[in-house]
Amino acid sequence: MENNENAVTQTETVETENKTEVSGEQPVEKNEKTFTQEEVNAMLAKEKKKMPSKEDMKAFNEWKESQKTEEDKKNEILLENETLKKQLAYAENKSVVANAGVDSKFQKFVLSEVSEIEGDFEDNLKDYLKENPQFLISKIETPKTNGVATKKISDDAEDGVTAILKQKHPDLF
Repeated sequence: MENNENAVTQTETVETENKTEVSGEQPVEKNEKTFTQEEVNAMLAKEKKKMPSKEDMKAFNEWKESQKTEEDKKNEILLENETLKKQLAYAENKSVVANAGVDSKFQKFVLSEVSEIEGDFEDNLKDYLKENPQFLISKIETPKTNGVATKKISDDAEDGVTAILKQKHPDLF
């Protein structure tokens, strides 16, 4: 709280309704009241005393918890159980989408689209991906490079070792 007290400016101005205009200029304030930092600190301390302490809040929360009926506690447990089931189903469905070959850029979208369809999630996913193959990972293999530029002369040409082996042992090929 001390940081907040330091953040308060040295003087604070209270405006009143008494404003007058001086020959077409901006209104001039009259009856301004300023507070020193000590006065502001005193006001903050007074307000802070009205707030309950951490121990009081803890005791209040414990009392409030003890006032709950068994039915309220069961309802809380059921609500938490439902929330956890939803989170588990979401995680399982997310895993199914990832393993179905959906591109990582579209996984959340496909998951949300298929989740809205009534019925079995996996069946719905298969049908959705048949109708929308653009969300699947493309099967085009990109050549892996090691950073060194190379030029392949032709795909039909045999390398030197294979050509020599064919000459010496034609029965192997």
